[in-house]
Amino acid sequence: MDTTVLESLTLQSGKLALFLIVVLIAWPLVVGWLTSHLARVVQRTLVVNFSERAQYWVGGLGVIIHELGHLVFALLFMHRISSFKLLNLSGNRDGSLGSVASNYNPRNWYQALGNFFIGLAPMFSGIFVLTLLIQFLCHPDYTPVGAPEFINQQQPLISYAQFAWQTAQTWLGETVTAVLTSSWWQQVLLLLLIGTISTTTFSLSTADLKSSWQGAKVYLFLVIVLSIVITGVKLGKPNFGNSLDQFVLLTGVVWLVLLILICICLLISWLELMVIALPLRLFKSR
Repeated sequence: MDTTVLESLTLQSGKLALFLIVVLIAWPLVVGWLTSHLARVVQRTLVVNFSERAQYWVGGLGVIIHELGHLVFALLFMHRISSFKLLNLSGNRDGSLGSVASNYNPRNWYQALGNFFIGLAPMFSGIFVLTLLIQFLCHPDYTPVGAPEFINQQQPLISYAQFAWQTAQTWLGETVTAVLTSSWWQQVLLLLLIGTISTTTFSLSTADLKSSWQGAKVYLFLVIVLSIVITGVKLGKPNFGNSLDQFVLLTGVVWLVLLILICICLLISWLELMVIALPLRLFKSR
C-alpha cells in the first residue's frame, strides 16, 4: 500500500469519525443539555407559583416516568441496581424527587458506554409514554420515512438539514392532525396529561448530564475504532458506506424530532401552569 492510498484512507477514516461523532455523540449531548435547561424553567415555574410539594402532586407521575427511564436503561446495559425510589415522598437530603443508584464495571466497555444513554434516558421514557397516550387517545397514522438515495457524506450540510427538517415536519404534522381530528375530551385529557407529566419527566439533573458525559468518552473511543473498521469494509463494499450514512442521518433526525417534541411538551406544561397561576396571583393580590 503506497503513501497516497494510505493518506486517502486516513482522510476518509477521519471524515467518517467526525461525521459519527457529531451526529451520534455531540448532537445528543446538545439535545440533552437544552432539554435539561428548558425543563428546569418549567419545574421552577411550578415551585415558585405553587410549592415544593407541587412537584409531587402535579409532577409525581412525571417523576416516576423519569426514574423508570434511568432504571430500564441501567438494566439494559447490565448495571447492578443497588437501590431505587421511583417517587420519594419523604424527600431526599439532596432534594431529588426520586433516585436510581447503580454500579457498573468500568473495565466493561458495554457497561461504561451505558452511562451515556442512562443519563439521557428520561427523554426517551417521557416521549415513549406520551407517544403511547397519543396513540391510545388519537390513533395517528404515521408514514414511514426513509432517507433518499442521494444522501451521503459527499452532499453539502444543507441537504442533511433539509431532509431532517422535512422528516420532522412530516411526523409532527401527522401527530397534530391526529390530535385535532380527535374528540374534544380526548384533546383536553391529552393536554392535561402532557402538561402534568412534562413538569418533571424531562428535568435532567446535573448528575444525569455528568453520567452521559462520562459515557461519551467511551463512546468516542468506540466511534473512532468503528470508523477505521468501516473505512476498511468500504473498500470491498462501497454501497455499505451509503447505507451507513442513511442510518446515521436517520438517527440524527430522531434526535431532532425528540428535541422538538420535548420543547412542545414543555411549552404546553409551562402555559398550563401560567394559566392556573395567573388567577391565583390576582386573587392573592386583592
